[in-house]
Amino acid sequence: MIKNWTKMPFTTFMFMSTIMALSSNNWLGSWMGLKINLIAFTSLMYMKLNYYTSESMMKYFIIRSMGSSILLLGIIILSLKIMENSTMMMMGLMIKLGVAPFHTWMISMMQSLNWMNCLILSTWQKIATLMLMSYIINKMSMINIMLSLIVGSIGGINQLSIKKMMAYSSINNMGWIIMSMMISMKLWMNYFIIYSMMISSLMMLTMKMKLNYLNQCLITSSSPLNKTNLSVTMLSLGGLPPMLGFLPKFMTMQSMSSNGNYMMLMLMISSSLITLYFYMQICVTMLTLNSSKLKWKLMLNKNSSIVMNAMCVMNMLGFIIIITMKSIN
Repeated sequence: MIKNWTKMPFTTFMFMSTIMALSSNNWLGSWMGLKINLIAFTSLMYMKLNYYTSESMMKYFIIRSMGSSILLLGIIILSLKIMENSTMMMMGLMIKLGVAPFHTWMISMMQSLNWMNCLILSTWQKIATLMLMSYIINKMSMINIMLSLIVGSIGGINQLSIKKMMAYSSINNMGWIIMSMMISMKLWMNYFIIYSMMISSLMMLTMKMKLNYLNQCLITSSSPLNKTNLSVTMLSLGGLPPMLGFLPKFMTMQSMSSNGNYMMLMLMISSSLITLYFYMQICVTMLTLNSSKLKWKLMLNKNSSIVMNAMCVMNMLGFIIIITMKSIN
């Protein structure tokens, strides 16, 4: 029995609008799909209304509407052949994605939403926008990539809120995804799929453990198995080899080195190391300091999720398994 039946139509609209934006054969149809998607997700945020969600709902609607307006203006300019390039359209899409320097709304949004809406915002809501961006990507995007890498890595260092840390991590990964988009379609899609898997497992764990701030990681009475799962997922998201999160970054670095783009590669590696540093700091502190359950239980109790444990193993061994399969083929 669904407690709130109105969630079903809005969730359906959200999924169908993304498919509409992806399958449309013209820019106006894709724009309409994005607008329906905006209304559907805003309505889903309205389901759990409080002071912070109402503020974030209005902020999300205004910012995304601004991005849609700029995108529509760019479509009109391009169709009338007033300008030959698609800079205006790119700007509209980057505002909708929350890419630096249009990222400030994304940070405050993530802080005020619940974990499920944060998960949708970080994964599903980016699919249509990224796909449309891949059609018109150009070298002007390099500025946004560099800013996203710098802001995403440095901004997350001193954060006490896990949601804000996830937001900065998302901005950093957007820099990697857009850079991989400039290399090939297949590369950025592989990166985004792996990133979505990692961020989903991490947010599902934090939702299960009811974590919102870093100090809760130290005092929580969760089992060592849950803490280990959380640590492994964080390290994988940070790109620690040989975990699954290192695979898309390794493929991107390999493609960039073959193209001779060494300066940009150095910036990307440096930003990734900074991101990995604050993840490692959390994981080491959480696993070594005052745990109320120091004795490990090898048996899985009824509270431990098989899905979470499977995702943890996948994060640890995913890179090795995929590389082994490729070498066999």
